[in-house]
Amino acid sequence: MIYMVDHIFADAALEPAWHEWYSGYLRKLVAVPGIHSAQRFRAIGETPSRFLAMYTIDSADVYTSDAYKSMGGGGSQSARFHPAYRLWTRNLFDAIPGAATPARAPAVRQGQRVLVFDRDRAPGGSTAATLESRATWLEAVGLHLTTKYRAFVVLDEGEGVMAPSLPGSFLYEPFTSVITT
Repeated sequence: MIYMVDHIFADAALEPAWHEWYSGYLRKLVAVPGIHSAQRFRAIGETPSRFLAMYTIDSADVYTSDAYKSMGGGGSQSARFHPAYRLWTRNLFDAIPGAATPARAPAVRQGQRVLVFDRDRAPGGSTAATLESRATWLEAVGLHLTTKYRAFVVLDEGEGVMAPSLPGSFLYEPFTSVITT
């Protein structure tokens, strides 16, 4: 499963402190049994700043575990930053039915980009030769459920120029390296 957190952070003066806090928080999260990776991304060309965090997790049970609760998961640790959030959504995704592989967050390297887009319906029809046909498709299964389906495509250097042709998408660059257990 993949846990994704979307943020729009609207206080430029407070943003450096938020990043410092979040860096330490990611390390605490990946120490929780059942959370295997974490990585943060910054949207390219978005003002105010838009960020995405992606985590690979075993199941939604992680959020009810004693380890998660005791480290302050679920937003309580970031309360001092909440006034600067213009957007804060948390969604849990799983692979769409019939997917060949389980849902895992990608490890996006420097120079690569990740294109993320939401849809009301699952893929189908004539997506051949489009970015959507290369995407890893996910279905929202928990938490805020702000979209029915989300997809992502990892783009190699130079491919990001194709991204604006996909409506409703955001193009992200790695803000941190992937952290794994």
